Amino acid sequence: MSQEENLRKVKEFSRKLHSTKDSAHDFSHTKRIIKLCKKLADSQNCDMNLLLVSAYFHGVLNREPEIRKFLKSLGYSNEFVDRVIRTVKNSTSISRPKTVEEKILHDANLLDALGAIGIARSFTKGGYEHQTIRETLKILKQNMKRKMLTSEAKALADQRRKFMEEFIQRLEREL
Repeated sequence: MSQEENLRKVKEFSRKLHSTKDSAHDFSHTKRIIKLCKKLADSQNCDMNLLLVSAYFHGVLNREPEIRKFLKSLGYSNEFVDRVIRTVKNSTSISRPKTVEEKILHDANLLDALGAIGIARSFTKGGYEHQTIRETLKILKQNMKRKMLTSEAKALADQRRKFMEEFIQRLEREL
């Protein structure tokens, strides 16, 4: 099976796994992360297949046994499957990414928590979790402090943070 065919199957499997996630972390979040990964990878020397397969499983590692079985059914080696799981685990916002793929996935995820989409996602999640506006505002501020690891992501984050700062200042005045 071709790499493109495998990626198409990975995408559909990922869509199913994300169908039970809250609306701030559903498959549309994954699609944005994929788009950001591709953009960030342009300036990096990385294993694009590893990066994209890993990105599709961001946020659903609680289903690791199913993911492993699925990837092996596509003919991926145990070594590749282990690298996918490790890349996903090491790219969370609280981990310490080491490889270029881990850093790109880490930054793509953090970028999706910034800017207009970050604001929308925070309030969507806040509503889902019955947070007050001030509680969600605190989370927005925390998201803005997170550090990007790639130079491309740093530039994108600066733009998104500027928008968020203006929004937060206005919201605080209105509150």
